[in-house]
Order: sequence, then C-alpha cells, then structure tokens
Amino acid sequence: MKYDKPHLSYDQQLALMRDRGLAVADHPRAIQDLERIGYYRLSGYTFPLRTLEENPQQAKGKQQKRGETFIEGASFEDAVALHDFDHRLRGILLDGLQQLEVGLRVKIGYTLGKRGALAHLDESKLNPGAKKPHRRKKDKSRYEAWREEYDSLQEKATSGKQEFVMHFAKHYDGEVPIWAAVGFMTMGCLISLYNMLNKEDRRTIARSLGVKDPKVLAGWLKPLNILRNQCAHGNRVWNRSIPFQADKLNLGMLKNPALLRHLAISSKAPVDHRVYFHAATTAYLLRELTPDSTWPQDFVAVMRTFPSSVSEKFPLSPVASMGFIEGWEHEKLWKPAQNRIRHR
Repeated sequence: MKYDKPHLSYDQQLALMRDRGLAVADHPRAIQDLERIGYYRLSGYTFPLRTLEENPQQAKGKQQKRGETFIEGASFEDAVALHDFDHRLRGILLDGLQQLEVGLRVKIGYTLGKRGALAHLDESKLNPGAKKPHRRKKDKSRYEAWREEYDSLQEKATSGKQEFVMHFAKHYDGEVPIWAAVGFMTMGCLISLYNMLNKEDRRTIARSLGVKDPKVLAGWLKPLNILRNQCAHGNRVWNRSIPFQADKLNLGMLKNPALLRHLAISSKAPVDHRVYFHAATTAYLLRELTPDSTWPQDFVAVMRTFPSSVSEKFPLSPVASMGFIEGWEHEKLWKPAQNRIRHR
C-alpha cells in the first residue's frame, strides 16, 4: 500500500490530537513542544494514552490493540511530561553505563595484558571457542569476525586523528597494546572480546564485578549494551523491553546476593526485561566497580521525577510500566554504600 498521508502543519497536528480526545491546556506552549519534540516522536508517548480496542475474538493473554482515540482525562501535557522524564532517565542510565563501559575496558586491558601486550591479536591467548563459526557470519570464526570489527575501529580512530592511536601507528607498525586498544573499542566490541577470553580471565573479571559465573555477567552485559546504545541515540526507553536477557536470576552466582534478592521472587521466575532489571544490574556492577559510587542514589533521584499526574490518572507508574517493584527505593541496592576503598 502506498503511503498517502499529507503533510500537516503544527497547528493541524495539534488539532488532530484534540479531535481524537487529547486535551490541550496551553495551545502556544503545545506548539512550541511540537516544534521541539516532533509529532512522530511524541506519538511514542501519546500511544499509551490511547483507548484499548474491544475484541471478543482476541486470544486470551494477548495484548489488546490501541485505538485512535484517547483515554478520558489524557492530555498533551501528560505526553510531554513522559517525554521529558524519559530524557532524564536516558541521561542517568547512560551515565552509569558509560562508567561501566570504562571499567570493563580497564579490567579487560589489565587482565588480558598480563598474557602479553598484544594478546588480543594472538588467537592462541584466547578461548578455543574463538575458532568456532560466528553466529551470523558463517564464513568467519568468532575471532575473525571480531578482528574485522576491531581493525575497522582502529582505522576509524586513526582517521579521526586520535593521538594515542596515531602514536602506535607511527612508532610500532600500528600494533596497539591491549591496555591502550580498549580505548577505541565500542562496548559491543569489548563484550565480544570478553566472551572470547579464556575461562580463567573471564572468571577473574566477573568475580571482580561481584559475579561468580562469567556466563551470568555476559548475560547481563549483552542487554546493557543494547540499552546503552538506545540511550546514546535518544531512543525511548521508559516503557520499552530490552531483549537478550537470561531466563532467571540465580542468586547463588552473586557475591552479594542480598543486593538483588528482591528481584528473585522465585528461582523459576522469568526475568522482567523492562528498565528496572537493567538499572538494578547496573547499580550492582557499579557498586562492585566503585564501592562509594553515588550512581544508585542519583538514579533514585531521577526516578522521583516521574510525572505524578501520569501515575495518578493511568496505569503507567514505574511499577506498572517499567518493571519496578513496590518499595524498590528502600532496598539496600539503592542505599549509600560504606565509604571505603578495596584493593583487589
């Protein structure tokens, strides 16, 4: 079907939403918000305010479709408040995930560096599984696919005139030691390398982050990388699920299980893929990375800015729409840790 919807002016866009039942308290301000946010982007925040369609033939348990009209009491200002909260949420999540990314760089560079400055360029220093076929690129091994990405990132860093990379290109035939090379790797590239480290090195890194099983840490990092990218690109995250999460939370695999016990209602309970679980694992890892980190308290402060008008009028509270648990902010995970420095 050919797309044939016409271009609408900002006034026409606002009129369309009003015609569908969305209240607008301040017309001039609403026009400013449309100019700032855009109709299409804002629709991601007006969508949960739409009515649910009645369908007697719908299969039990299947999510109801949203109609074109809005729930009584829904306002343009509610949608803007959700958008602006989401902006703050992305900011705090990105801050924590970037701290984690830097910490992962340090740990991989330090741990693998013990096996040699160029251990990342020597397949024999990695896990034998690195030679297995790549999941998507069947004609390449996992290491070959990773090396292709690594070389591309190094080339970009060189063409971007990153001084430390140019230094190694000029003096050492372009071979960058692992403790420096981690500086131009993306988080995805770092995680792929972590998964190819030998078992001892993966265990060392995982345990330094409070996780006993390297596979559990890998299971956390994969969706956190997706969340990081969504935050960095300004995508909506407040009520969105993140894929690629482990099926359940095994507290026995954690050094400090008390911090996440409130997430494991049952050993067989599926993991909630929405924001809270990933914020909680980020907080857990950051507390291990930096014992006196204030990120958990900063996250709580941002969550307290969730628009109260939305919580009062619709089933869109953090508990209902983001996977949060009643009383979550009172859990030990989010309380200030003892101000101490640990030497590993």
